[in-house]
Amino acid sequence: MPTITSDHLHALLASTDRDAALVVVGGEASVVPADPSRGDGTEDALVITTRDAVIAELDTGANEEQIERLAQRLDVALDSLGG
Repeated sequence: MPTITSDHLHALLASTDRDAALVVVGGEASVVPADPSRGDGTEDALVITTRDAVIAELDTGANEEQIERLAQRLDVALDSLGG
C-alpha cells in the first residue's frame, strides 16, 4: 500500500496556506499548514513536497492521471529513501 496517494496531493492543493507541505512522520503522510521546521511539533517530519512545488509541477490544467502519476513518483522516491 502506498504511503503517498493522490488524495494527499489533493489535500495539499486544497490547502489555503501557501506554505503547506506534504510530510511523512512515523511512516504516515499528512499535509501540514506550514514548513515543519518552523517549530510546530513536526520537526522530525520528512518534507516530501510543498504546495507551490506541486502547483509548479502540474501547472493549472492538471488532470487526475497527472496527479496520480506524481503521487506514484513521490511514493517511489520515498521508498528509495527507506520511508
